[in-house]
Amino acid sequence: MRVWISILALYLLVAILGSFGFFPAEIDLGLLNTGQGGAPVVLANASPSLSAWLGTDQLGRDVFEVTLQGVRVALAVGFLAAGVAVLLGALFGILAGWYGGPLDAFLLWVSGSVAAIPGILLVLVLSWMFGGGYLGVFLAIGLVSWVGIYRLVRVEVQRLQTEPYLLAAKLHGASAPFLMLRHLLPNLSPILLTQFVLHFLYAIKAEAILSFLGIGMQGHLSWGTMIADAWAFDDLGNDRWWRLFGATFAMAFLIMAMQRVAMGLAKERH
Repeated sequence: MRVWISILALYLLVAILGSFGFFPAEIDLGLLNTGQGGAPVVLANASPSLSAWLGTDQLGRDVFEVTLQGVRVALAVGFLAAGVAVLLGALFGILAGWYGGPLDAFLLWVSGSVAAIPGILLVLVLSWMFGGGYLGVFLAIGLVSWVGIYRLVRVEVQRLQTEPYLLAAKLHGASAPFLMLRHLLPNLSPILLTQFVLHFLYAIKAEAILSFLGIGMQGHLSWGTMIADAWAFDDLGNDRWWRLFGATFAMAFLIMAMQRVAMGLAKERH
């Protein structure tokens, strides 16, 4: 698993460097002899070369740099969306499992209502309502994907409440907040960590779908917008494979690394 963690660390490094102005992915204006006195023209749709490893797009931007910029967007959306999902799932699951009764029944009804609607459809509607962009995308994904986490946490909390050490702590007058923080969260952390990784993956794929449909990260250099542009400008039909390759390979490799890490965490848990 160390190899895959190292790969994830490399992705994180790329995202950090991109935030500080590395890989600018700017429009490249080259002084070419156009018959008009060397007027600047955009070096658009150039094939891969030593100066542009994955060629350029229709605006003359280096596709390799655009792909690296997409790492920053993918990690940001994945982290924020998974964070929202885990936070809501853990909070609702702990409250429902601990207190039961009407609160448990209400949260079961809410979770069932959310789960009854196709996930990607609900994400599409919420993202459109929030106006897309970072805020709209990660909130939409997070607000949709907490249900599975909630159910796992709820069942585990109900099981933990029967443990002798928790029963003894209750008899000694320990408060509910203390027991939740001191005993429940440490026992729930393996579940929450695994679920965070899995929902991180879901968020990356959902962002790509939203951006492809035009209501995701518009105005940002994301893998989803790269795929959408490749489709809109018929890259494959014009033998321009490099943009689609850059976006899909970077996304697939990140997803594979995250899956391997999630599998490793699950094995350690058992």
